[in-house]
Amino acid sequence: MSAENPAIWNDPDKLQKLNKERSFLDKSIKEYEDFHQRLEDAKVLIEMATEASDEDTFTEAKSEIDQLKKLGSELEIKRVLNGELDANSAYISINSGAGGTEAQDWASILMRMYMRFAEKSGYSVDVMEMSDGEEAGIKSVTLLIEGAYAYGYLKAESGVHRLVRISPFDSNARRHTSFASVFCWPEIDDDIKIEIRPEDLKVETFRSSGAGGQ
Repeated sequence: MSAENPAIWNDPDKLQKLNKERSFLDKSIKEYEDFHQRLEDAKVLIEMATEASDEDTFTEAKSEIDQLKKLGSELEIKRVLNGELDANSAYISINSGAGGTEAQDWASILMRMYMRFAEKSGYSVDVMEMSDGEEAGIKSVTLLIEGAYAYGYLKAESGVHRLVRISPFDSNARRHTSFASVFCWPEIDDDIKIEIRPEDLKVETFRSSGAGGQ
């Protein structure tokens, strides 16, 4: 690699990016290897329980298989999330729509929902900016959710979210419909370099013939 890209070792940003990608790939490989090893151990455990007619060992094997089913589903989801940016961290922007306090409260509910999802998934959450509502809730908020596959999991959340409920802010207990828009985009490196080749440029020169000498 050093022979093909000798300059990469002198660029701290590129080296950091390369190490990050390597760490991510190493983690993915280790997850699969651990899953495969646990699966093989479970098979052996079942064989031992069958041969010895040991109910306790069989119960232990069944518990392990249930955990492997859940882990297998998680690995399958990661395999499906194979887009170029799916493995990146994500930004989520929430904006309350028409409906005043109702919509602002609905926006705050969505914010708490995404924050709890992030915490449950082991992601870290940073509030980049937030505008509070006039009476309750929020007008807008932008969250940075950091962790592997955050964007892959959250990208489908982009769109308009609607809530129909009996309003807790209406003394007449009428049913209200509230709207909030959500937009999700991936975190990307800020060291993108754009190269403009001279041969791609088209330069035209014009001279004005009108009065004024332009």
